[in-house]
Amino acid sequence: MLSNLRVPTTKQIRNLEAAWIESISDLAGGLNWGQTLMEVAGRGAALAALSLWDENPGHIAIFCGSGNNGGDGLVVARYLNLWGVPASCFVVAPTEKVSDRDNRKDDGNGQAKTNPRPSDKQPSEEVDAEVEAEVEIEVKMASPEAEANRKILASLGVDLIVLEDTDELLEVLGAITSNSTVLVDALFGTGLSRAVDGVAKHVIEAINSSTKPVLAIDLPSGINSDTGQIMGAAVRADKTVTFGFLKPGHLTHPGAEYAGAMHLVDIGLPDFSNLPASLSHVESSPKIFVTTCGAVQSVLPSRPSNSNKGTFGRVLTIGGSLGMGGAAALASSSALKVGAGLSYLATPRSLASHVPVEEIVVKPLAETVEQSISKEALRDVIEMLDQISSVVIGPGLSQNQDTVSFVLDLLDLINKPCVIDADGLNALAANIKSLPKSARNFVMTPHPKELSRLTGKTVDELLSDRVGSALAAAKEFDCIVVFKGAYSLVAHPDGEVYINPTGNSGMSTAGAGDVLSGIIGGLMAQGLSPFDAACAGVYIHGRAGDLVAANFGQAGIVAGDIRSAIPLALLNITAGETSMLEEQLTQSVLSS
Repeated sequence: MLSNLRVPTTKQIRNLEAAWIESISDLAGGLNWGQTLMEVAGRGAALAALSLWDENPGHIAIFCGSGNNGGDGLVVARYLNLWGVPASCFVVAPTEKVSDRDNRKDDGNGQAKTNPRPSDKQPSEEVDAEVEAEVEIEVKMASPEAEANRKILASLGVDLIVLEDTDELLEVLGAITSNSTVLVDALFGTGLSRAVDGVAKHVIEAINSSTKPVLAIDLPSGINSDTGQIMGAAVRADKTVTFGFLKPGHLTHPGAEYAGAMHLVDIGLPDFSNLPASLSHVESSPKIFVTTCGAVQSVLPSRPSNSNKGTFGRVLTIGGSLGMGGAAALASSSALKVGAGLSYLATPRSLASHVPVEEIVVKPLAETVEQSISKEALRDVIEMLDQISSVVIGPGLSQNQDTVSFVLDLLDLINKPCVIDADGLNALAANIKSLPKSARNFVMTPHPKELSRLTGKTVDELLSDRVGSALAAAKEFDCIVVFKGAYSLVAHPDGEVYINPTGNSGMSTAGAGDVLSGIIGGLMAQGLSPFDAACAGVYIHGRAGDLVAANFGQAGIVAGDIRSAIPLALLNITAGETSMLEEQLTQSVLSS
């Protein structure tokens, strides 16, 4: 699997930017390329703000922090004012009081000491009245690039108004948001490592309390860029424009929910997949990607015309118990829907005659008194392994102790690509050592509770850093781990993680995971590696769910609907129809 959509961590993107800026500076005789990157990023964000303003004409309020994200916001304000769009900057930054005498003059470097108000582009009078200060103050930006843009903005006479922690702050913020038609968040961006508090928290709360459209620059302020967690408070954006690359926090909840529609601006950074030799040192693990339609297309099995059912592999699904026979049937039939040639279902003998799908070849097994698979079935299953291409174990198995023993004994004997799901995972959690030391032919597909049982970590611990949790599990068990949920993750023990962009909340329904297991098993039967099958399988599964939702809505989707849509999903992917996220990223920032 090879995706062209890398998602670097905060450390990785900062290392890349720093190394790129330094290399350009060396080549260009000391040119500050960081200033250029900020200019390109800010202009891209200004175009995104302009598109929102076109739909909501009036005044744009830009809330800036003191760092580079705030510097981007200052560039946005400059372009908007040059384009004739009324826009003011409200700054949360360290300040110094200056005397009335200093207030009346410039420092000679374009550094205005006042909160200037241009006569030709006044924001609303109500906003001006609320923010009028008795003592004028000087803003201190944290980086040279941001400070340079502050000076440029001041020289143009654009509003630059400092927000301080006063008794009137909430009233001032209310006036700003109520008298603006678009709000721009340029407070923090990436790399936030502490909880938001003070004036910045009040600003975020005011933005969220408004009903105005919100544009976040790079990342909604208050979201951890690596984990997607909320750092005390976070901006809820309608649109986020990010630079160079997506960040993990854009694609991990709750951050994904706060980002809104995503737009990506190319600011001229080299791609990690094609780094110049002088920058090769910036590459590091983890290597995080978004699974793309093109990447899935590249690994889909071919369908030669001179073929038979054996050409496309044989899948063995081991599952089912009293009351849970449907789970195993869903997995087994989904393997056929994704293209496998033959699908066998090994299930308790008393359930064999009740399998609802005619195309499945049923293998009755010895059963317990509770009508689950008995340990005595082990020999029969071992004999089947020689004739099959891949295994799916777990759907509907039950947690009967005899069945658990059967699973644990069998896992050490499976030498074919194998998906472990549902009660297969629960059985494994009882004795994780039953997994072979070299388990790279296995794909685990846990949801958070199942991964909690396997790792001993709480669900909250796992969800606080989903990417890290998936990677840690893949390394611990030395196998492929599919960490299910919104933006499901596929982790490889060597440090690669693929984030899946397809799927919807309607797929939170009984049996959907069984369909996924069957898809992955069916792809492995057709020759895909466990990792490629997992990445492609999760994407196909989500795409099938999206097609059902597009036709019938999300509420009421059942697993059988997803299974039925698998062939159509394959057609769509083959035709190059991308996910909603991929489509957003290819659109111009001028699009809504």
